[in-house]
Amino acid sequence: MRYKYLILFLGFLNFEVYAQDNNIFIGRSYFSFQNKGDIYNIDTLKSNLHTTFKPIVKQGYNSFALKDSCSTLPKNKKWLFRKFYEEHLIVIKGEDYSVVASPIVNLNFGKDLVNNKKTFTNTRGYIVLGDLGKRVSFFTSFRENQSIFPLYMHEYILKTRVVPGQGYARNFKGKGFDYAMSSGHVIIDASKFFKFQFGHGKHFIGEGYRSLLLSDNTFNYPYLRIQTDFWKVQYTNLYAELQDINYFASNGIDNYDQMGYAKKYMSSHYLSLNLTNKLNVSLFETVIWRMNHAPGVTGFDINYLNPIILLRPVEFSINSPDNMLVGLNLKYLLKDNLSLYGQVILDEFSLEDLRKQSDFWGNKYGYQIGFKNNHIIGTSRLANLIEYNYVRPYTYAHHNPQQNYAHYNQPLSHPLGANFSELIFMNKYRFKKWELTTKILLMKYGADFSNDTISYGNDLFQSTGNFQQPNGNVQYGRPSDYGVVMYQGNLTNVLFKEFNISYIINHRTNFKLNLGVIQRDLENDDGKKSTTFFNFGIKSDLFNQYYDF
Repeated sequence: MRYKYLILFLGFLNFEVYAQDNNIFIGRSYFSFQNKGDIYNIDTLKSNLHTTFKPIVKQGYNSFALKDSCSTLPKNKKWLFRKFYEEHLIVIKGEDYSVVASPIVNLNFGKDLVNNKKTFTNTRGYIVLGDLGKRVSFFTSFRENQSIFPLYMHEYILKTRVVPGQGYARNFKGKGFDYAMSSGHVIIDASKFFKFQFGHGKHFIGEGYRSLLLSDNTFNYPYLRIQTDFWKVQYTNLYAELQDINYFASNGIDNYDQMGYAKKYMSSHYLSLNLTNKLNVSLFETVIWRMNHAPGVTGFDINYLNPIILLRPVEFSINSPDNMLVGLNLKYLLKDNLSLYGQVILDEFSLEDLRKQSDFWGNKYGYQIGFKNNHIIGTSRLANLIEYNYVRPYTYAHHNPQQNYAHYNQPLSHPLGANFSELIFMNKYRFKKWELTTKILLMKYGADFSNDTISYGNDLFQSTGNFQQPNGNVQYGRPSDYGVVMYQGNLTNVLFKEFNISYIINHRTNFKLNLGVIQRDLENDDGKKSTTFFNFGIKSDLFNQYYDF
């Protein structure tokens, strides 16, 4: 009898994503399962679908369109079987509305063998999706978590006070952390050309595993997204409120809990053009500015609400001290299921100094190049990805650390910050409901020295120049203007290897049994640290989590 109730409970841990104009989930594992086993959706340019700004908002996209899954099931299938493998928990459906709701779970146990540390994650939450009429859809979710992480993660969380991408970390029984996060949005399909989305979440720009433009690496933030579609063009405006949870604490203000964290704002434009049925070219620009009024601080500047791309003239016209970046995203479909992709990010740039090869500190840029393919043979599918990322020192950083390209103590782009290179190999094999994933990352970066106040360009939360905090403390920046080379500072090498095998119980929620192992080796002037971490459990695998750094 006990097993019957356990099965009944597990059967409730799934739902079907079928809002008519809702987001396609940003989680890669879920997205890939719904799209023929690909690590990302490759073969889309032929349908004029823009896939580089995620989550994708698209009406009637493939299997995400609204449908009654029960109508396709054989009548002789029992209710318990359907709930466990194929259906959702709650469905409320009328002539002009529909609502889906279900719990979310992640029960994971493991052990850090090198450090002899038991680990676990216990996540409980819910998710609700719905449509109101033909032009309004909504989404909301909440997750409450307690976790004990392997040592390298534990040390990272103690330093940053956040669980990567998942919120503020509070002490849990002296060994782990308690953290929670919520998200949600409302989408209004205003016309054939315009969609408006207001919510609390995160975004990802690109076709790779990492993004140098905008990543879902950070915690959620409130935003307004305006999407315009016409011809072969998709134009996106993104306005967001970000938080610097370091600011009040780092300036000796002891009542920052009552004041709230320091606010800053982001205004981004993204122009995506399918030039041909094989080539997509996209332009990106963003500016970060602070809310607080002080010398050299703009406050809330309505000039940045300008919806038209090219903010640099606006910034110049108002003599702005703010942090602005521009970028390029490319995707080329070599043939079906085989593509090249890349990105370029420019923070500051001096062509004259680049020609002189003087290693000028102000040449702050990065690039990405990648290759991915997907083989489909019967019921078996094999996807591969190779990606290289390179970012110069001090990219994304700012003279005033509160105006860096970051949110909630994490970079808005790559988790390593800047002054790094990275090579990624990923493979995913799927046979029916079985899935095997391997991942190897080779990372190299120049960190700051623990006994030095100089910033060597890796940490975005350090000033690029000598910056005096409101409490009088001086934060020292770069060691020089010229001779700034890659990996300067404490040269650090990281080898990260991960293997996972999963059995997908219900593909509508990507609810699965999972067994994995992580091997991580870090070496620099401070010594060598190794982690071998085994874990197993069950989870609704819907959201990306980046523990590979």
